Amino acid sequence: MYILIFLFPYFFTSIDVPEFQKSTPVLWSFEINKINNSEFEILATATIEKGWILYSQFTDDNGPVPTQFVIDEQVVRFEEKTTSMKEFDPLFEVEVIKFKDKAIFSKIIKKSATGKVNGYVTFMTCDGAKCLPPTDVNFNLDIN
Repeated sequence: MYILIFLFPYFFTSIDVPEFQKSTPVLWSFEINKINNSEFEILATATIEKGWILYSQFTDDNGPVPTQFVIDEQVVRFEEKTTSMKEFDPLFEVEVIKFKDKAIFSKIIKKSATGKVNGYVTFMTCDGAKCLPPTDVNFNLDIN
């Protein structure tokens, strides 16, 4: 009887696990800007929640998963417009290159025959005590 009374409140408590899994400390936005009739610039902006960091594309191979961009199934290096920090990371025991608050990435591309750019970014984020598994975020941009 006492067990039922103790557990009774838990039957009416709702935990929305899928909603929790959707939340991320890094939010991405993508835009495309025309440079001329044949060239365009993709801007990828990561807004990073306070206390969390995002790793560079150029971090140590023995460290965390680096940020990686893929366009039309090809790995593509973006220019890192935001100033990064390089420091020893005790979680991985290597020097890492990382961003806090915001990271902006840029890539100049040629106009495609379809007028569309499809891809994704893979990234990993940590807060000093724990890391979230690498995550993919898709982007689909229209050049026209």
